[in-house]
Amino acid sequence: MEVLFMGTGASTGVPMIGCDCPVCQSLDPKNERTRSSILVRVDGKNILVDTSPDLRIQSLKNHIKRIDAVIFTHPHADHILGIDELRTFNFWQKEEIPVFADPETLGTVMKMFPYAFSEENRGGLTRPRLAPREIVGSIKIHEIQVTPFPVKHGPVYNHALRLDDLVYLTDCNEVSDEGMEVMKGVDTLIIGAVLYEPHASHFGIWQALDLIERVQPRQAFLTHLSHRIDYNELTTRLPSGVQAAFDGLMVSLPRRKIPIAS
Repeated sequence: MEVLFMGTGASTGVPMIGCDCPVCQSLDPKNERTRSSILVRVDGKNILVDTSPDLRIQSLKNHIKRIDAVIFTHPHADHILGIDELRTFNFWQKEEIPVFADPETLGTVMKMFPYAFSEENRGGLTRPRLAPREIVGSIKIHEIQVTPFPVKHGPVYNHALRLDDLVYLTDCNEVSDEGMEVMKGVDTLIIGAVLYEPHASHFGIWQALDLIERVQPRQAFLTHLSHRIDYNELTTRLPSGVQAAFDGLMVSLPRRKIPIAS
């Protein structure tokens, strides 16, 4: 099982439009962050988590030629606005792409992009061909056990994902006891943090590190980073076993089967 960080930036991306801060002006490619998304590869299948507004350029840079399934964590703009790029994959694959999410998220996405799910022009090239699939509880997607669990994201809730032995937890500022139970024994934790200090709807770096300490994964990666965080500076502040992710980073994970709380 491999995880490719398609994008590691917060909602504005880095560099941010109109900003001339040191990170936005940095020549370090690890400070160039498209909007956050990962691609999980297993047994020749590509499972995309969220369709970033930057999906086209992410796919070109990482030579992605196939998407076998999409999972949405929540319907915020920086996580879904690249949905139309899926039609190019439809064109080459000659088949629909299943799209998975909790019922509320899936319903919102279908309302925002009705043409992508309409029966009209279903065989045409001007719209994606997507097959909506609700996730209620734990489900297998291409041999990966996927368990979504709600997490607090400011005044609303979204869903983190456990995919076999990986947890993807981006837009979040609080995890319930039930969520901690789902994460128990996880090998790899990917967690979002937009600033060093706490944010109204996201973990700060220090809060994220505290959660990592509680979960005790073998390895952890920080993502969804804003233009206030310099890659090299952040790296010097991280404990052993925790890394700052960057666009294009590929990570290999073991495929060990362990009990997952439902």
